[in-house]
Amino acid sequence: MKSRILFPSNARFLGLFLFLAGIAFFIYSQNSSKEIFVWHSFSTGNSFWGASRDESFDDEIQLLMVLSGLILLAFSKETVEDEHIVQLRSDSLQWAVYVNYAVFAVLIFASYGITFLMFTMYNVLTLLVFFIIRFRWKMFLLNRGLTTEVKGAIQS
Repeated sequence: MKSRILFPSNARFLGLFLFLAGIAFFIYSQNSSKEIFVWHSFSTGNSFWGASRDESFDDEIQLLMVLSGLILLAFSKETVEDEHIVQLRSDSLQWAVYVNYAVFAVLIFASYGITFLMFTMYNVLTLLVFFIIRFRWKMFLLNRGLTTEVKGAIQS
């Protein structure tokens, strides 16, 4: 069975870098009042958004870095991509969707107003996070099982 469209296996390192850089940028911006990416509006009248003002794009860039990093982490090929790994990937994705929407269903009733919008924004990321955790855990168990089988075969 041919695997779906996946990124090359070395894209995982770029994904890890983007994810960690986005998290670091988020932590920095939460602890600092300085905005890094600011769009200066030079119009004198009303703009499309209302009054003319400076817009900070720090949140958008942080979310884009984290999201693109998670996508690269989640959908990069393994060094050996066989049918068993494709099946693990598919099962992990299905499991992640179930868990993600179960958590989201609980949060619908547990949050209101602006916190609901924040949970909705983070819910975009949690599907990928649940998938990565589940897939990496299953890969760890698979590799651990294979190494113990190889050790047992060598010893006998």
